[in-house]
Amino acid sequence: MKKIFFISIFCIFTLNSFAQETSSEKSDSVNYSVENSAATSIENATETSDIIEATDEKSLEKTTQESPTNQEVVEQNENIETIQDKKTKSTEENLNEKPEVQEESKQELKSKEKSEQKVETETKSEETIEKSLAETSNEDLLAENQEETESQEKKIEYKPLPFEGMDHPEVERFRQRYLSPKWTKLLHDCLENAMEYRLFVRQAIAEKGMPEILEYLPVVESNYKTAAKSKSGAIGMWQFMANSVYPFLTLNDYVDQRLDPWASTDAALKKLTDNYNYFGDWLIAIAAYNCGVGAMNRVLKKSEKKDFWYLVDKKLLPKQTAEYIPKLLAIADLAINAEYYQIDLPHHNEEFELLENEKNGHFDYISVSKAYSLTALANNLRMDTKTIKHLNPSYTMGFTHPSKESKIRLPLGMKSAAEEAIKQIEPIDFPIKYKVVSGDSLWSISRRYKTTVDAICELNNIKENAILKIGKILYIPSK
Repeated sequence: MKKIFFISIFCIFTLNSFAQETSSEKSDSVNYSVENSAATSIENATETSDIIEATDEKSLEKTTQESPTNQEVVEQNENIETIQDKKTKSTEENLNEKPEVQEESKQELKSKEKSEQKVETETKSEETIEKSLAETSNEDLLAENQEETESQEKKIEYKPLPFEGMDHPEVERFRQRYLSPKWTKLLHDCLENAMEYRLFVRQAIAEKGMPEILEYLPVVESNYKTAAKSKSGAIGMWQFMANSVYPFLTLNDYVDQRLDPWASTDAALKKLTDNYNYFGDWLIAIAAYNCGVGAMNRVLKKSEKKDFWYLVDKKLLPKQTAEYIPKLLAIADLAINAEYYQIDLPHHNEEFELLENEKNGHFDYISVSKAYSLTALANNLRMDTKTIKHLNPSYTMGFTHPSKESKIRLPLGMKSAAEEAIKQIEPIDFPIKYKVVSGDSLWSISRRYKTTVDAICELNNIKENAILKIGKILYIPSK
């Protein structure tokens, strides 16, 4: 009996240890799942209790059957109470751990909520700032557009020309012609391509106190083409006839200043000033530049009034001269008031701000009294030959006058270098003037005068394979 009793006690002790270990393991797993841990602990404890109770019942039955002593029964009861106390304590511990885990979970949730609220607040703040900046940007843009519009409205003001007849039908006819896309483009290209000379003309006019419309007179005369030649023989930007150059320009076998836009501008303005001083009326003076002073005098003798528009209406002027002034006034009006008419023409008021020195007529000059080759000078200065010939178009033979003082125009700042370079160049002796006859060739002429074909070509600005026409004048170097 005793043996059986001790075996029962041992079993109870073993089951109790197993219950404690199980309870401990389940308690450790609470960190992963609070609810499952608590439920599992309670279940395990219950099962353990049932086992113990069952074991106790069997033990008691055996003990009763074996009739244990009173002392043994007391010890057995104490052991049972101890086991039950431990079971209850383990269950309570498992149950008490659940609120702590729940409290930690609640704190984590609150912290997460606060973090989300903070992010949401920051996002809303950023959106508010972006919206504010966008509104500010839009307001600034609207203000800028309004200022620009107001500025444009202020700029687009019509500048009337100080001449009568701006509303004359002939002026309006030419105005409407140049307002058409085709003619507007032609006028734009003419003014743009002529920038180099046109602004020099403007400056010269301003210095002399002459009407600003004269800047556009070369448009009527030649479209600002420096080498233009009319059917009647007028040459250059200002269309001087050979019989009208004196005393304004030089014209001889070596020099034709009608081809020089700078020299011819000075000459044209002098001639226009003389006409104004003679007639006392700018429109008549300009018209006389076209038809001649003598022709204008004859017209005025037939007229009852000394008024250009009266002469036009009475058809007393030649057709070309009658259209000359209306065309000039229409072009000048459109160019000066291009913004008002909303056409694309070079800006009139701001052009001087972008000038280069040569476009403003500022140059250096050197003077020589013998025939010097422009090509030789350009080579010594290491300058493009085209540049120096472009600046000196009046020297038609490619060299300066053999016996008269000549000025060579140079880019600004090159005077000293040119003076040194000219000392290294051998001047051309006074050339022989030769008239080509039948059977002549450059080779035969060079042999006759003991010179070279290259020398003849350079002096006459021709190529080696040039065809010589009978009667053509060639200049032959004397050595």
